[in-house]
Amino acid sequence: MEEWQQVLQEWYPREINKTYPIKISKQYTSNQRWEIYEKLTKDQRKLVDQHRRYLINSRFMEENYLAATDWVFEDFKINPFFRTKRRQQKLYCDCGRELKVQYVVKSPKTGKQLKLGINHFAEHLHVSPQIATSINQGMTKVDLALDELLWLKQQNIEFPEDLWQEYCFMLYQNRKLKNPYLPDEKLTKRLADFRLAKMPIYIADHQALSHEIKQIEKQIAGSTKTLRGKKELFDDFSDALEKDVEAFLHQYKIFLQKDWASISIEGGKKQSIAFFEAFIATLRKTKQMAGRQQKTEIERLAQDQRFIQPAIYLFIWEQYVRYGFSEGFFDSIPRVMRNGFLKVLRKEKKQKSYELQKETVPRPKIVSEKKWEELAQSVKEKGTMAVLKHLEREGYQLSDEQQEALHYYRKIEYVARSDKAEIRRLLKELL
Repeated sequence: MEEWQQVLQEWYPREINKTYPIKISKQYTSNQRWEIYEKLTKDQRKLVDQHRRYLINSRFMEENYLAATDWVFEDFKINPFFRTKRRQQKLYCDCGRELKVQYVVKSPKTGKQLKLGINHFAEHLHVSPQIATSINQGMTKVDLALDELLWLKQQNIEFPEDLWQEYCFMLYQNRKLKNPYLPDEKLTKRLADFRLAKMPIYIADHQALSHEIKQIEKQIAGSTKTLRGKKELFDDFSDALEKDVEAFLHQYKIFLQKDWASISIEGGKKQSIAFFEAFIATLRKTKQMAGRQQKTEIERLAQDQRFIQPAIYLFIWEQYVRYGFSEGFFDSIPRVMRNGFLKVLRKEKKQKSYELQKETVPRPKIVSEKKWEELAQSVKEKGTMAVLKHLEREGYQLSDEQQEALHYYRKIEYVARSDKAEIRRLLKELL
């Protein structure tokens, strides 16, 4: 097990190691397909409809079915009350026939819409029988693609939550790398939608997600960065991804860039230390304001400054309000700005440490005239060295003149303690 897997397992223990199908070959009839579709939740049907709409539109664009006409594909709708007694919300072809699936085409020139069944394109749009057949075949391929999802759902296959959790964790670690991997945004957005609807994902998407994880894992393998981090910061990261996946991915891609052009307003020029000093001062000042005043002021400042994009400016402020200058702040801001903030904050810390050190060192005491008289008596009784050590312990500082006087006295003291009695006698008479 890799280091990142150990960390993730520790944070989110897995009860069962679930497997995901690697291949299916199931084709439903129209009635079978409809029966499974009706059992889906409202959100799941909405997701399937959106995906069908995307596949149909892609097919019409790629194959140019309507190139020889004045029409383009616009939408499709499903009749939930097909062949029932209920008359409301049913769908019909322009010729009056009730439809299970209604295709809407539009004329770009006139804005007119036509609502058709799959078998009515030749009749109403006057396309050739060959084109009508191609449209039918194309829509059959769309149904086959959706059959995979319906089969997975019928087999009670769930959204691969464990794999998604691994992917989120790798995206989280990816931000810290010197050479990060740029993720597949379309895949991430699609999977986030499927997760929200609690739908299984395509087998191809499952394989693609595994590939994305392996690509980031390769980048991590060549890095010396630690992978542990803090669980609460990873949870914040995951929540932001789930809250608004499009905005998250847009910011995520920008934040991985090493070029100032990705966040700057003009020219992409790297900002000076003075910029970060001013920015830090602004962050601290606005944080002290109350409620609405705080938000209004920072929005004004974001628009008035001409260095980084206002949206980035506001985002950094939001992260500061949330985390202060802690690991969470530096973990979430654009990588091109981290060093600037860190340099200023380290400089501040060093200056504060220096000032604190100055304050904690006690000022030396001055040897006054009275103290000097006491010192003179002590010198005669205890000797110069003993008195100097006492002064040092008590925090006294001698003046230059006092030091020089003691220096000369020590010489006299040395001679006065000579072994030769005659020298001591003569010196005493001189003093």
